[in-house]
Amino acid sequence: MLDVLLDKLKKLFSSRMIPINLIFMGMFAVLIYQVFVMQIVEGTAIAEKQEYLNNDSRQIKATRGNIYDRNGKLLAYNEPSYSIVIRNSGLMGTNAEKNAMIHKLIKLLEKYGYDIELNFNIIINENGELAFDISGDQLLRFKKNAFCKPSISKMEEEEKNATAQEVFDFLKNGVSGSPMFRISDEYSLEDALKIMTVRYQMLINDPSYDLTLASNVDKETVAAVKENLADMPGVEVKLETSRVYNDSVYFAHILGYTGLINSTELEKLNENEKIYEETDVVGKTGIEKEMESYLVGTKGESTITLNDSGKELDTKVTKQPVSGNDVYLTIDRDLQVASYHILEKNIAEILLSVITPEMDYGGKGVNAAKIKVPIYEVYNALLYNNVVDIAHFREEDATDLEKSVYQKFLDKREGIFNSLNDLLKIDSTVTNSAAGAEMEEYLQYVYSKLSSSQVGIILSSKINKEDTQYLNYKDNKLSLSKFLQYAITQNWVDLSKLGVGTEYYRTDELYEKLKDYAMNLLVDDKEFEKKIYRTLVFSKKLTGREICLLLFDQDVLEYNENDYSRLNSGSLSAYDFITTKIRNLEITPGQLALEPCSGSLVVTDAKSGDVLAMVTYPSYDNNYLANKIDWNYYSKLLEDKATPLINRPTMSKTTTGSTFKPLMTFAGFGEKVINTSTRITDRGIFEEIVPSPKCWKYPSSHGTLDASQAIQHSCNYFFYETANRMSKDDKGVYKDAIGLEKINKYAQMFGFGDVSGVEVEESKPEISNTDAIRTAIGYYHNFTPTQISRYVTTLANRGTCFNLTLLDKVETKDHKMVYENQASIYNKITEFTDEQWNMVQRGMYLVVNSSASSLDRIYGNLGVTVAGKTGTAQVSKTKPNHALFIGYAPYENPEISITCIIPNGYSSANAAKMGREVLGYYFNGENKEALLNGDITAGSATNIKVSD
Repeated sequence: MLDVLLDKLKKLFSSRMIPINLIFMGMFAVLIYQVFVMQIVEGTAIAEKQEYLNNDSRQIKATRGNIYDRNGKLLAYNEPSYSIVIRNSGLMGTNAEKNAMIHKLIKLLEKYGYDIELNFNIIINENGELAFDISGDQLLRFKKNAFCKPSISKMEEEEKNATAQEVFDFLKNGVSGSPMFRISDEYSLEDALKIMTVRYQMLINDPSYDLTLASNVDKETVAAVKENLADMPGVEVKLETSRVYNDSVYFAHILGYTGLINSTELEKLNENEKIYEETDVVGKTGIEKEMESYLVGTKGESTITLNDSGKELDTKVTKQPVSGNDVYLTIDRDLQVASYHILEKNIAEILLSVITPEMDYGGKGVNAAKIKVPIYEVYNALLYNNVVDIAHFREEDATDLEKSVYQKFLDKREGIFNSLNDLLKIDSTVTNSAAGAEMEEYLQYVYSKLSSSQVGIILSSKINKEDTQYLNYKDNKLSLSKFLQYAITQNWVDLSKLGVGTEYYRTDELYEKLKDYAMNLLVDDKEFEKKIYRTLVFSKKLTGREICLLLFDQDVLEYNENDYSRLNSGSLSAYDFITTKIRNLEITPGQLALEPCSGSLVVTDAKSGDVLAMVTYPSYDNNYLANKIDWNYYSKLLEDKATPLINRPTMSKTTTGSTFKPLMTFAGFGEKVINTSTRITDRGIFEEIVPSPKCWKYPSSHGTLDASQAIQHSCNYFFYETANRMSKDDKGVYKDAIGLEKINKYAQMFGFGDVSGVEVEESKPEISNTDAIRTAIGYYHNFTPTQISRYVTTLANRGTCFNLTLLDKVETKDHKMVYENQASIYNKITEFTDEQWNMVQRGMYLVVNSSASSLDRIYGNLGVTVAGKTGTAQVSKTKPNHALFIGYAPYENPEISITCIIPNGYSSANAAKMGREVLGYYFNGENKEALLNGDITAGSATNIKVSD
């Protein structure tokens, strides 16, 4: 109606039939009339009508599914929590107002201990410079978004090659015609980067989506944010959910954790259909990642009515979200927990058996089986592996003892720096070895630091390894000072890092700059600090008593007045104190990261291929990495020398040792070079090849053996000869490649040709491709514990080689079956007769149940007959051997298989003892309550000698 009236007035005005002032008066009257009519007829005022500008559609996130064990025990679930979110609201105003508001919010969150959780790929490095924390295609995608380009192909070359500083400057200030964020110079670099992080995410994300700045915040923070909401348009406090893991330390590597999606994950997961947004949380590792499509659920939708200022006026849910499905694992929660404690206890027992109160390394360098660990290595480990926080020594709230220890460090460092300055003088000719053992180590560290990938001032790739002067330095015939000067003349030094510009400098001047650069690197170098503390420990200037007392000062151990006073007075020795704490597992092998400090244990259902337990030691708490990463905790995990982040059953590879011999027996049967009647005489040294390998019993002999006895006694010679026969060509000439090809064939038959099948990331197996004779006794292979577990499961069930599985079933929230899983068959072995299977299994029976092997002393009282095979894998003469045991039970009708591996575990008997305790728990419930509660102490390592 108004349009019609206005059109008539326009015509009257154009015809000049009415004076202009009357026209305007008439227009005003018409407008008043129109408002009146609109109010009466339509019931809505024009002004009010203008406020309702648009409806906005938004997604509603679905609740993630839970994860349970095979018995329905809850392992992972969602817990309600508060999050602080922000949306690109029209009320935010100008760039300056947006930046000021975001800065205020960031500071408020930081006040209560929360950092913003959004991803951004520019960081401030240790030199205070801007740098990217990604590379390759990920970096190009980031730059594409930063420069607001629709695709990488549309980017200019200078944009593709832009430095972190250039991207930062563009986003901060923009260019002509593109103002970008206009972040004022009044903000510090750190604050500007945080503001930019939020603005960047607001730029690249749909403005209708919430960006989570901080999740799982406490009520105090919620109250503080709510008090300031009037000054922070677009900011909300939302009730969401966070992921929680029960029994986290036992399941961390299986379950993995969730986190904010990154650009690579976003692209991959949206490859077929756009489901995910930049603000979504996804599974990062483990089952959380591999079962993402089942766990994630389906998002809902809502319609939001907004006014012209972007304020929400109404919300209607148009599509309800559907919760994710629940995933049930094959893992038995109680068996997993008990096995973890058994593994930790046994590693502690081995470690305690080799710790000595003297400065005695036993057979180190000569006999790996007799290596000892001096107590001083234990004291040093407490510092070196950050059990004691040496950084806290310099803090204002440091205890008197901490301050005293730090002063010892400062005094020692000053002396070392003075010595280094002398040894690095331009005219110094003192070689590393001539500087003495202590300073030799520090000089070597200086060189390794300068040539490290992190520093890279010495360009290792450019060094001529045949150069005489380089060889002289390596042979301790040339001082480090003279070598570095020579390296400068050969252009082996990156002079740009010395800030010399284009000016001309003499070699001696450049060397002085290089020396100063090297010395400055050492000032706050953590590794260098720890070397100094090690020197203090081994020179006994920092005593074991002081280090033990530091454990109380830093709350590593719960304060015990009796222990503290006795340590202080000297009535309790540091040696007795620390070994008692290890025995009680108050100080654990994982904390010390000595050898041994880790292990794996896998238990499978031999009939189905289900994994019942898959244990990694040491482990970590994945609650600190879920939802948002606790960076302090994560940094400690990365620095931990025991590498707790590694999923050892699936990622840590080992050679098989003698556990390969049952497979090798089948290879001999299959190639018809031996049969069930074959008997081979052990001659001690196998002289058919040179160099000639020996049987472990040499200079004694096992005599004449059949295949069962060869497995029982682990006779190397029997399997050397088997491999030798397999390696002959048609003319009877030994050819290594022939034997290796045949061994490879049977290794693949038993599952070693591929990963084991478990639904988490796994390293690829490596079947030996060198030396068929030694390969026959387990040398040179590299398999994960899960791959070895598949093999022993195949031995147990007589030929069904499963793809092992961790997944039992998937159900909806109301228990409707979505997917019922069973392990698929990788290979069905039908090549061997019952007599051949009987012979191999009989040999494994004799390993455990014959007095000749001594294991009957461990397994004799179990009440269940076990078959198995031990294996010892030699690492070197300076490190203890790896210990392996594989087995299954009951022997008559196998129910489960077990694989036990302790890296640097000295003797396979130690792994066999650990296996016995797991089987005792499984079949008899031995020590059940203590194991499930973790209420255990370490006893004594076995003294049984198993030769394999």
